[in-house]
Amino acid sequence: MARLVFLLVIGLLFHAPQGVADEVPKVVRLEDKLEVGDLLVIGEAEMFSLPELDSVWPARIDSGATTTSLHAVDIEEFERDGKPWVRFVARNEELDKSIEMERPVVRVAFITRRGGEPDQRRPVVEMALQVGPLVQTVEVNLTDRTDFTFPLLIGRNFLSGVTLIDVSRAYLHGTKEEMER
Repeated sequence: MARLVFLLVIGLLFHAPQGVADEVPKVVRLEDKLEVGDLLVIGEAEMFSLPELDSVWPARIDSGATTTSLHAVDIEEFERDGKPWVRFVARNEELDKSIEMERPVVRVAFITRRGGEPDQRRPVVEMALQVGPLVQTVEVNLTDRTDFTFPLLIGRNFLSGVTLIDVSRAYLHGTKEEMER
């Protein structure tokens, strides 16, 4: 079967009608480029600025995740003026920094877990995030990421249409030390 698919692809490339072979994706060598067209090139891990928290956070880039996630503890949902809000502590272990926050809840996400565990309920808030020159306000779900290396996971809701991920590189837009200067 694999041989048949390979032969079909080769056949399309060499015997395709005019114009079809032109639609085959081209390989782009990134080398030291930080932009390709309108897309910002980022590595598999980057330092992200959270402007309203006045700090930088190490982040894992995960194109498999739908929504961005932030390490938060002491998550407490409540109502303010009849609307859902959440109080939480954003925790950055690497910087030994804890920031207490209150935010309106824009929705609640139910995350399907592996191994038959029950779905996890996560409040979702809006936050501004920045990597290099790119700043976006996106939905961020709040969860305890204590057991993870990175306190911030960047999902497709930040990445789509504006970034190109080079998984062979990391920290293209600065290390923690460079960003804190």
